[in-house]
Amino acid sequence: MTLVVYLAAESCTLDLTDRAVTSIRRRLDTLTLERIFCRLRTRMGLFIVGAGASAGSSPLGADFWRGPPLDYLRNTGSFPAIVTPRNLLTQRLISYSGIEIEEIFPGRIIHPGTDQYPFRELVERLPDAFAREYLKYSLAQAKYFARRDRFIPDSYLVFRMFYSSVIADYNHDGLAREFCGKAHEIVEMHGKVHANYGLPESGALISSLREFDIPLPPDDLIMGVPESWFDKQLRQKLSWVMGKAPQHVVIIGYSFAQMGSGYDDEVTREFFIQKFRHYPGAILVINPDPTQLCEMLSDELKINTVYPIKQYWNVLAHAYLETLRCKDKFRSLEHAYGFLYDRHGSDQAFLAPMLD
Repeated sequence: MTLVVYLAAESCTLDLTDRAVTSIRRRLDTLTLERIFCRLRTRMGLFIVGAGASAGSSPLGADFWRGPPLDYLRNTGSFPAIVTPRNLLTQRLISYSGIEIEEIFPGRIIHPGTDQYPFRELVERLPDAFAREYLKYSLAQAKYFARRDRFIPDSYLVFRMFYSSVIADYNHDGLAREFCGKAHEIVEMHGKVHANYGLPESGALISSLREFDIPLPPDDLIMGVPESWFDKQLRQKLSWVMGKAPQHVVIIGYSFAQMGSGYDDEVTREFFIQKFRHYPGAILVINPDPTQLCEMLSDELKINTVYPIKQYWNVLAHAYLETLRCKDKFRSLEHAYGFLYDRHGSDQAFLAPMLD
């Protein structure tokens, strides 16, 4: 059973299971969004950020991963006769895309008796290089447009107000370093896509790779595949990050890349468990659906100070900044969040002009 607990007039809503309620009941009176942000501004912490931190700015979720196979089926002029083995990323894009014929040809009426378009057979020919470069192009556009139009998303602007901390960035868009690198130590755990990939000229390369299965040199990105214990660079990054002594941990839009009952980011998960088992500080999980992750962490870390904050980070960050910009507009941060979420939903990128 799921309970929704309301702390007070100026507090946040927590999504908890029965098992989690007892473990944090003693501290409910102290946990409010205002207190959380006050702590983030005054104490050094560790932020672990995933795709949810870039919501509204960079593509994420199923639509992101379905992009290459959909584009391939819609725009390729010819298909190879022979299906050759594909790498793991491409195999996953094909297997989990769940594409239907109506999505390939939106708005077209398919009359009864029409020959079935063999799109499931054709998508098996999705070229490796095209699939990977398409994803990189999509991710790089956020930084490209931010530089071109001189804006910064509130979801990253808010970090400039926090105490100097460590940000373990599991995104590839490079926005954390772009906007927060002067205020915090940024570690791009899985690598980043260069901003030049977002240039319009890159579209021509994408088109060529779509038509011709041209192999490209490997890059250093861990993207859409499991981490490896043989990845020395990743282990070095994790050792450095976990060597810090944060006074709190904030996990934003990240779930250790859970895939079914397992985790693609198992190396990170094991390092995290070893570091924070019996951790005395607070671990905040800011996610629209945080319950399962919180339960796993509570069990593995053997602590009762893992707090699920059922919020979208892009909306929450904007709400906090709005309460500072317009002090008399909202009764509380919770009120601001609810108002903005009702008005804009969860996919909005709230942009501010770039002043430096």
